[in-house]
Order: sequence, then C-alpha cells, then structure tokens
Amino acid sequence: MQRRPSRRSVLASAGALALAGLAGCTGGDAESDPTAEPTATATSDPSVDWSEVAEFRTWLTEYSTLPSSNARFDYQQVNLDQVVGVGRTSVFDVAPEDADGALVQSANVVVLGDFDRESLVADLEASEDHEVTGEYEGYATAEAAETATEYAVGGDAVLAGSELAVWIDTHLGERERLEEADPVFTRIFERLPDRGLVTGQYGTPAGGEIDAEAIEAWGHSMPSLAAGEGTWVYALEPDTGEAAVDELAAELGESAFVTEVTDRAVDGRFVAFTAETRSLD
Repeated sequence: MQRRPSRRSVLASAGALALAGLAGCTGGDAESDPTAEPTATATSDPSVDWSEVAEFRTWLTEYSTLPSSNARFDYQQVNLDQVVGVGRTSVFDVAPEDADGALVQSANVVVLGDFDRESLVADLEASEDHEVTGEYEGYATAEAAETATEYAVGGDAVLAGSELAVWIDTHLGERERLEEADPVFTRIFERLPDRGLVTGQYGTPAGGEIDAEAIEAWGHSMPSLAAGEGTWVYALEPDTGEAAVDELAAELGESAFVTEVTDRAVDGRFVAFTAETRSLD
C-alpha cells in the first residue's frame, strides 16, 4: 500500500510549510532553471541588490531567540489564512487577502503587506489583553499582558514574537542580514525558482529521511502544497563525492512527500533536484 504522508512528515523531510501552529515562495527572485546546463561556480561572494530581491530576504537574520539556531526560515505567499488573523495575529483586523506574504523565523512571525499603521495600533489599543508600549524605528510596539508576546506594527509589516528589534534592524540594513553573514544562502536563492513557498536552513531537515552529513545548508521551494512539483537545492561540503550526491538523490526520492526525482543539476558544490510531490491540500 502506498504511504500517505502526514503534514508533519512533509515538514520534516521536505521543508514545506505549516505556519498555522506558529501564527501564531515566493522567495526566489529571478526565474532560474535548475535543470539547465550547470555553469562555473563563482569563487567570490555574490553581490545582492537589496532593492530587487524578494522582500522577505531583507528580514532574514542569523540571530536566534532560541538556545541554538540552524537559521531556519519558512516563507509563504499562499494559504495565508493559516497565518493572518489567527493565533498571535488575531488581535488585528487584517484579512489574509490584505497580506503579501508571511515569514516565520526563530518562532517569530513577520506578516508583509501594505498596511494602515494607525488602524493596527487602534486594534492593539482596543484589546484588553494588549498594551501599546512605544515606538521603535517607525514601528509602533506593544506587548500581550499574559503571554509577554511582543508586537511591532508598521506600514509594511506586522511582527509578533520576541526581540523584534533585531528583525527590524536587519530589515533596515542596520544589522547584518543572514545572506551577508553567510553568502551560501544567496547561492541557494539564486538556484531556486520563484515560488509561493520557500524554506531553508543549515544542516539537514530535522526528523526526516534526509540525513546526508555532507549538507552544509539547503533550500526548498514550490508553488503550493498542492502543486505536484518542488525544487530542492543543497549546498554540500567541499570535496563531496558523486556517491554522496547519488545517496542524497535516493533519500529525497524515498521521502514520504516525493513520488519521483525527475532531474538534477550539479554546479560545483551545489546540487539542485526537481521532484514530483504528493498533494496535501
């Protein structure tokens, strides 16, 4: 009998999203083709025009509010009803269609869009469970009395979580961004197609079938959980042999979320896989 994957197994082995539980891509920019003939891998650090990249990338930081960090991030432009207006963001009178996307990193939620800041502040002031505490770099700040959850609201974003000043400073370019701290993530973004869902981190996906020790970092993107196709890009440790790439392809193909790996492209220490996926919608 064919196994039907659970959402939990998908999150672990494929790196797809389920932000509803945290609420309390996308993400790629230029159209890239991981099946194209590989080109020479640059040895210098890539330059990033921050005015041109997907906006969520300007918020990504290597800093973590958790005891240890693998820099995990999850971003989505689809199924925003899982994030907007539920959980920690339910205090705001904002509908999913009002948002452009949502990022989760280090247990913090960043909802992106074009918002009326004063209306968001009024939502906080009208709530008995929340207290407006001031302002930081143009973002009104607040706190939930019982949970100590921090909030920051501006015309371009709604944040919920903790130590939010770090993410605001990162977005404004006043603190080192994830890709500036480690350009390996820029290289990964360069190889991911423009999709509705994108995720990535250092190391291997926790709890899944992919356990290759050679993985330094990886990224994954797909149009939606129902799309039927996804792209995985792995940054492998230097001098990783072809046998390890074959093993990685086999492990990805055997994961509960993937039905078949259809293509792969190797470019130096980066390998991109295209695979058919099972729908979870």
